[in-house]
Amino acid sequence: MNPIHCPMIHGGLQINLKKSPDKIYVNQCCLRTEMIEVLDNVWTNQYFDTLREKNNSGQWDRACWTCQANENAGTVSLRTGMLQTFGTKTNLSGPVRLDLMFDISCNLACRTCGPNLSTFWQKHLNDHNLPFIAPRAKSRVDDMIDVLRSLDLSNLEMVVFCGGETLLGSGYWKVAEEITKLAPANKITICFQTNGTQTIDSEYFSLIRQFNLVKLHISLDAVGYRFNYLRWPADWQEVVDNIQQLKQNLPVNVMFLIEETVSIFNLYYQKELEYWVKKNFTVNRLGDPVVHTRHMAEGPFGLHNLSREYIMALEPNTQKLIATNFKESPGGIDKMLQEIQKMDNLRNQSWQQVLPEVAEFYSKYL
Repeated sequence: MNPIHCPMIHGGLQINLKKSPDKIYVNQCCLRTEMIEVLDNVWTNQYFDTLREKNNSGQWDRACWTCQANENAGTVSLRTGMLQTFGTKTNLSGPVRLDLMFDISCNLACRTCGPNLSTFWQKHLNDHNLPFIAPRAKSRVDDMIDVLRSLDLSNLEMVVFCGGETLLGSGYWKVAEEITKLAPANKITICFQTNGTQTIDSEYFSLIRQFNLVKLHISLDAVGYRFNYLRWPADWQEVVDNIQQLKQNLPVNVMFLIEETVSIFNLYYQKELEYWVKKNFTVNRLGDPVVHTRHMAEGPFGLHNLSREYIMALEPNTQKLIATNFKESPGGIDKMLQEIQKMDNLRNQSWQQVLPEVAEFYSKYL
């Protein structure tokens, strides 16, 4: 038995149409950063075959470091979660799970995100005449539908919509409706990654009821004023009120998941969000559990830019999230701090006031 069998490697497919106005990029997992361009067959190619063979041999691939780190720290990883959901299936004719990316429309400019995933980020930078490189803010809904029509969806059990903000506009609902025509919807769980600021119009309730489950993956990285800092310009209390309204009003086959992006900003404060979830949002209306998951931030605010002082202040289990070959990067930290200060100045914020303990961990650089 393969001790690290990964259902995402054998049954996952991420389709990314946001990187280009006309090309198709794919990989097998939302946590794997590299993408390959495909011309026609998005399911069978040499890259996927090699990765599946490597997993069958019981070897971790270097790009699977997030799951490996979580498991080393004794926490749930995407791999272990999907293993419980899908089991050990191999040699599949088509995906069990789809992660679909085709629109970067978003109403927030979160600290750990950027203009490549948010139209509001692009507007924010444009307003201050700051240059950036990012895809055009154009939805490729129709292109995604064409790609889905080319796939064998007979094995499909889960679809995850990745934004932008997936509850803005009607594009994601259009794709969801198309999926009901291509596969048995009553066997499929469909997931929306959302920042918690948006409602769902009752006109979509009948579509929601066609699926086995609909899950809202709500992105929360902190609570209170720390949330307001990280998920700018969202307001914590407004988001909490909206989440409670969704819980009370949506069809009963809707479940919730709290998805936390772990970065240098919130690693030290994780227990604050954990406590809030346990106290306020442990179940949906029918008593189904709300799961709290974590994934690591990419880019300048990732855990590679921790200081030694930061690491020493963490609990032992949390320290296991840090790479065993970790080496403090003064150059990387200096650039990160410059970026933090630049955005603080633009937004009239202060990370030293909002995250005083974290700021102290970098005092030697300030």
